[in-house]
Amino acid sequence: MNARTARRKRIIRVRTVEHQMAEANLARATGELASLVELSKRLETLRTDLAMAKGAVAGRALNTIGELGMRLDMAKENLAAPLAGASIRRDEAGVLAQSAMVREESAVRLYERSRQSEAQEQERRNDANRPHRRRAMSLRLIDGGAA
Repeated sequence: MNARTARRKRIIRVRTVEHQMAEANLARATGELASLVELSKRLETLRTDLAMAKGAVAGRALNTIGELGMRLDMAKENLAAPLAGASIRRDEAGVLAQSAMVREESAVRLYERSRQSEAQEQERRNDANRPHRRRAMSLRLIDGGAA
């Protein structure tokens, strides 16, 4: 393996690690977004389940239900910005993971090309170093005589 091929192999290792890190960051950002979406759904479910009872209800209970509803609404509103931020971070991580994959594939193609070039060069050198052998003189016989 010549220096160029060895260098390209090292580059492949680095690009592979970069790609793995980008994929891990994407997975983390996706998990964060999923947990925020799940939290938002739970808040929405709690708000819809917070129904007023029919019939006679104590004033204190109505006050508590109203206050809880207001707090759930505020929590949902306050969750909008983190949700948007998590979505943006996930999209950015996806772009970075995609570009890391492209760089890794490019490095692999360069390495393969370098390996093929090195193999061709080695074959050419082996052919050049092969001693030239002269063929011994031979007589061809045509119909029993020398030609």
